[in-house]
Amino acid sequence: MKQAEQADQLSRWSWGAKLLLLMVMLTVFLLTWQAIQPWMQRPLAQIVLQADIPATDKVTLQSQLNAHLPDSFFGANLEQIRLEVESHPWVSDAKVSRVWPNRLMVEVSPQIFMARWYDGGFVNHKGQVVLVDPSQVVEAEQLPVLEGPLDSAWVMSELFRQMSWLVGRDDLVIDQMTMARRGAVELRLDNSVILVLGRDQVLPRLQRLMKVYHSYFVTKAHMIERIDGRYVHGVSVAWKDAS
Repeated sequence: MKQAEQADQLSRWSWGAKLLLLMVMLTVFLLTWQAIQPWMQRPLAQIVLQADIPATDKVTLQSQLNAHLPDSFFGANLEQIRLEVESHPWVSDAKVSRVWPNRLMVEVSPQIFMARWYDGGFVNHKGQVVLVDPSQVVEAEQLPVLEGPLDSAWVMSELFRQMSWLVGRDDLVIDQMTMARRGAVELRLDNSVILVLGRDQVLPRLQRLMKVYHSYFVTKAHMIERIDGRYVHGVSVAWKDAS
């Protein structure tokens, strides 16, 4: 009987000790939290920008980022900052991260331009038309030109990639790609030959046309003005000396 009472008393003491320990830990946590609150709410010391973009644009972007210096380390909205950075025309993608104890790191992937847009601006690797200072784009004049309705830029960029591969097998480069409002496509190659493809099955037509070109016209390219690939079983050729 006494042993049972002793066991029950020890059990009550055990629960009491656990409760006391929990209260002590909770008190320590609250005191610590209160002590570090002023420190956690201190403004950021620095926002580091890593970006390979033109110097003047980098200065402008850094100035925009510095507007977030009053934010605290944990209070800074990284997603909002990322979206603000990616809205800059020279920025393709951005990554924003916290660097303990009081800095932010902003890493920027610059735009990669695959072509010039005929009406001004450049087409990036995502098929978006971006307006930037042409003088800041390296070798801008050597980029091919895409011409068509503005809402067709993405479609044209995808076609351009595939068509560039098809003509590239004959060491040719597309200088200009034009898409009419109804979707008809023409290409001008770097040897000045124009390829007419129409609006339907343009890739199969180009593939067939290039086979004919490779077999019959490689050595005569300097004499050709235009090759029309809209025919089912062949192509037609307009020669430069035709009157």
